Amino acid sequence: MDFHDDDDRILTPAEITALTSLSETSQWRGRKEGWFPPYLDLSPGRRGNTLGQIRRLMRERQAEAEARAKVGLDAKPRSRGRPKALTRLSN
Repeated sequence: MDFHDDDDRILTPAEITALTSLSETSQWRGRKEGWFPPYLDLSPGRRGNTLGQIRRLMRERQAEAEARAKVGLDAKPRSRGRPKALTRLSN
């Protein structure tokens, strides 16, 4: 292991949030859905992810976003919530 290789460094949940800008709720949802790496349970009160896991996740997500942009999937407008009710034209 190289002295400057910090991929094995354990990050706290707060550090993961700062790096990914995903809330802990979004991280939990991602773990449940399988796209966010599971926690490493270090002790009953300590858990985290390695920096390498988070770097890999960010590289994968970046590659997915670039692939979607290439085929134009990100070009369609996104919905802004619930559609407004249609009004009837009076005769």
